[in-house]
Amino acid sequence: MIENLRKYTGLMIVVFVILFISFFFLDSRSVHNLSSGKAILKIADRTYDNVEFETLGTSSRKLLFGLAGSGDYSLYQFAMSLSPGAPPTSENDGNEKFFIGRMILRQAKEEFGVHPGEEEISAYLRTLKVFAGPDQKFNPETYRTFIDKGMGRLGLREKELRDLAADYLASQKITAIISQGLGVDRDAAIKSLALNNQQITGETAKLTLAPYEEKIQPTEEEIKKYWETVSDSFTTESRRKFTYIVVTPKMPEEPKVEDAPESLADAAASEEVKKAATAKKDAEKAKRAAEFAELRRTTQLKVDSAVDDFLYKLEQEKGTGFESLAKENGWEVKTSDLFTRAAPPKDLDLSLRSFSLGGKVADQLFLVQETSDPFSKFSKAFAVGENQWVVARIDGEEKSRTKTYEEAHAEARAQYISVKGAEAMKIAANEAVTKIKALLTAGKTFAEAAKEAGIPETKAFTAVTSTYRPDAASEPSNLFEATRNTDPGTIAEVITQPDRTFILHVAKREVVKELNAAARIDSEVATSTSQNEMIAFSSWMTVRTEEAKVQQLYKR
Repeated sequence: MIENLRKYTGLMIVVFVILFISFFFLDSRSVHNLSSGKAILKIADRTYDNVEFETLGTSSRKLLFGLAGSGDYSLYQFAMSLSPGAPPTSENDGNEKFFIGRMILRQAKEEFGVHPGEEEISAYLRTLKVFAGPDQKFNPETYRTFIDKGMGRLGLREKELRDLAADYLASQKITAIISQGLGVDRDAAIKSLALNNQQITGETAKLTLAPYEEKIQPTEEEIKKYWETVSDSFTTESRRKFTYIVVTPKMPEEPKVEDAPESLADAAASEEVKKAATAKKDAEKAKRAAEFAELRRTTQLKVDSAVDDFLYKLEQEKGTGFESLAKENGWEVKTSDLFTRAAPPKDLDLSLRSFSLGGKVADQLFLVQETSDPFSKFSKAFAVGENQWVVARIDGEEKSRTKTYEEAHAEARAQYISVKGAEAMKIAANEAVTKIKALLTAGKTFAEAAKEAGIPETKAFTAVTSTYRPDAASEPSNLFEATRNTDPGTIAEVITQPDRTFILHVAKREVVKELNAAARIDSEVATSTSQNEMIAFSSWMTVRTEEAKVQQLYKR
């Protein structure tokens, strides 16, 4: 049973969360002994073995997250900067990316001549929160406990901690070198803050798509000609057929225990005796509830184990015997007709249980990819509903294809009308803006000008700031951004959305003074400069990684 759980960790209900200090409780004293000195990676023409990988990669990465977990978040940024690009797909992938990045950084230390001194390293370590005592200052005893008990369990020594600190400090110095000239102009920051601190007053005029669509009455020839240019965009949904089981535990029913009627003796008893009797009944009731809950738990665990064993045997048999193995467990086997992802049969229209992104079991079934391995036709066991499991086998698939003109006719017609309607709305908006501008110059108000341009209704907005939340029904979501640079008395750039267009008139813009403006500007400059430096280092690391031509020599 234990070996089965190792193969099917997806069936385990408990979610293991690695917290920053978790490695204190991991027994990794023999981590180096697991290595055999085999070459596993080649980075920039240098070969590294798995002893180096475990020490400078896997264990050091755990150490880094342990340090960062106490609140030194710059160390998290350091870890991420060594792994630019897509996030790691697994723990092993994360360890490998970290190791590669760290080795590239170490090569750069030699090239740039960046070597933090021993006192500099010690001074940095004394600033880390993980080594602070109750007074929030560096505590030598806390530091020594961390070295002996924490790092010892990772198979690391104080030297590895100091090496990691040296690499962090070196990355900061290299970042400063490669990001020279990327500082943020203070005057530009002042102007940006002033623009963000505005209050804007004006009016909006809106054109909606529907009236323009109603005027579009395409001929059959126009629809077909349009379809021919975009026919590839009209496709059928893929359909799949599955044989499956839905395993539902037969949970015990809670026994009903009726209270005995009150006797004359009970009624005549003292209050103290009655309280004691009530307490006894409550205790018995709680005991029964606990026993029943435990019975339900063990029932669920038996079913979970049975599903685990079922999958294990199924894999051993290369996917054969699905029906017979299910029958041995007393589970009903069903076969569906072909169905789309959006319209599964009722039995498979189930919500996933304990799935961080939510979703339905059908969503996962359509992600199953069949290969030359017969077992690939089977899904994992999906936890669904309150306590059920689903396992399915692909029995057939009708892949997505381009629709014929007859099949796509209705969609093509609707899309043609939408496209032509949007074009007409854009033309009308531009014509309206031209008329409004001329009428404003002639002394008309915006509302009057808009009405003469064919837009009878306008809406005023007052003192809109960067934190303003527009009314989604009558205002564009980017109202502030669209007007923050527009001169008072003029029209902003037209805002076009899928089903409507907005014309914005700015009447007044006022800058609201900020009490701590100088401090705010300093903060903005510092933050922007830091972001520019991070981007520069990440880009540099990406280029260096590509140039390193990393080769995997041995799969761990």
